[in-house]
Amino acid sequence: MGITRAEVLAAMSAVPRHVFVEEALRSHAYDDMSLPLGLGQTISQPYTVAVMTQLLFDKRPINNKLRILEIGTGCGYQTAILQALGLRDIYSIERLRPLHERAKQNLRAVRLLAHARLVCGDGYLGLAQEAPFDGIILTAAPKEVPLPLLQQMSVGGRMVLPLDEGGVQFLWVIDKTAEGFQETCVQQTLFVPLVNDN
Repeated sequence: MGITRAEVLAAMSAVPRHVFVEEALRSHAYDDMSLPLGLGQTISQPYTVAVMTQLLFDKRPINNKLRILEIGTGCGYQTAILQALGLRDIYSIERLRPLHERAKQNLRAVRLLAHARLVCGDGYLGLAQEAPFDGIILTAAPKEVPLPLLQQMSVGGRMVLPLDEGGVQFLWVIDKTAEGFQETCVQQTLFVPLVNDN
């Protein structure tokens, strides 16, 4: 399905998705579909997680020196995939306290909490005190790219996010160069909206 990075495929195989899915839906945990988490949120389909993860790194080496910011922890599944890649500097923001707590429990259950710092807060604002980030990944769709997140990217860094453009969502990649930003539209997609608490 176009996922060519061996590391991404290995991470997807290594993380038990059923741990992150509601108990009543666990028979569907390995179907290629998004599933409800409650509170109006979903766990993304495995293909979407794999595509976004592969896009985040493109052809760059994946190493434990990269600083990654995830917006929208949800149940912690994407966070677990990032850790399974061997990343050691991951920050993840979730605005809903019950999901924030559930993500911590899920990551503990699969022993993948050690290198992720989970924050309950407003993802629109990012984490300026921990910036700059080499990669930023959004698992919810804003109507425009949050300016604080652009400001928190390192030169050479990359952001992968869905954008809601008049009710239709597209997956975008934004690269930060010394000259500015380069934006690339990848494909149509569907995510829950990114809510701004301000």
